[in-house]
Amino acid sequence: MTQLMKKNIVGKLTVTLTCATILFTLTACGKKADKADDTSDKGVTTITVATGNAGLPFAYLNEDNQFDGLDVKLMEAVDKALPEYKFKFIGGDFPTTLSNLESGKAMIASFQFEVNDERKQKFTYGTVPYTDWDTFIVTNGDKGKALDSFDQLKGKKVYVTTGTNQAAMAENYLKAHKDAFTLVYGEYTNEQIVEAIKSGAVDATLAPKYSNDLYVKNYGVNFVIGKTPVNKSKAYILFNKKADEKLQKAVNDEMAKLKEDGTILKLSKKYLGGDYVPKG
Repeated sequence: MTQLMKKNIVGKLTVTLTCATILFTLTACGKKADKADDTSDKGVTTITVATGNAGLPFAYLNEDNQFDGLDVKLMEAVDKALPEYKFKFIGGDFPTTLSNLESGKAMIASFQFEVNDERKQKFTYGTVPYTDWDTFIVTNGDKGKALDSFDQLKGKKVYVTTGTNQAAMAENYLKAHKDAFTLVYGEYTNEQIVEAIKSGAVDATLAPKYSNDLYVKNYGVNFVIGKTPVNKSKAYILFNKKADEKLQKAVNDEMAKLKEDGTILKLSKKYLGGDYVPKG
C-alpha cells in the first residue's frame, strides 16, 4: 500500500467519524428538546406547561401573540419564585391541553380544571384551588327568562365544549333523562359561545357568573343567568402522573403562598372583574 493510499484511507475514516459524531450529537440534542422536563447545564429544569390559546380571560394569545390570562400569569408568578425551574408554555384548545398533559408533552396544565372522576384517574390534581367555578345556565334574556335547573332546559339546545366539567355534568344528566335536551359541541372561545346563543343556533350554555359578565360587557348582549347554580366547584392545576414529586411540592407550596399574599386575588380582579378566589 502506498503512502498516498494510506493518507486517503485515514482521511476518509476521519471524515466518517467526525460526521458520525456530529450526527450523534444532533440526534441527542433533538431528543433532549422534546422532553417536557429538561435539565440544562446550569441546573435549571425546563418544565412544559400546557394551557389555552383562545380561552379568554383564562388562557389566550394576546395582540402581541404572547400567552396571557389568569392561568398564564399565575403560572408565571409561580415560575418567578422557583429559580430551579423555567416554565415554557404550549397552547391549544381545552381538549388538546388535556391530551398534551396526558401524552407527556407537558408536566403541568393550567386551564381552570375542575375535579371529576375521569381526570382523577389520568392526572394528579394540585392542592390549591384558585378560582370558584359555580356553574349557571346562561340564556339570551331577549328571548326568555333565566333558568335555574337542567329540568328547565327540556327541548333546548345547549352549547358545551368537549372535555369540560360542564359537558360532563350535562352528559351525566342526559344518561338519566334521555333526550331532555340536545348538546351542541363547540370550541371553548367566548366569540363562538356568544355568537351561537345570539344567533339562536343554541338556546343556552353553562358557565360561571364572571364568564357571563364578560359576555355582556364585551359583546353588548343581554345574556342572563339563574339565581341558583346547577353545580358548585373550584378550579385547580393538573400534573402529569409521572411529574416529579419535588416539582409538585414546589408548585403547590408556592401557589399557597400566592393565595395567602393576595397575588391570586389581584389576578382574579384583573381578569375576572372581582373576587372569585375560593376561601380556605
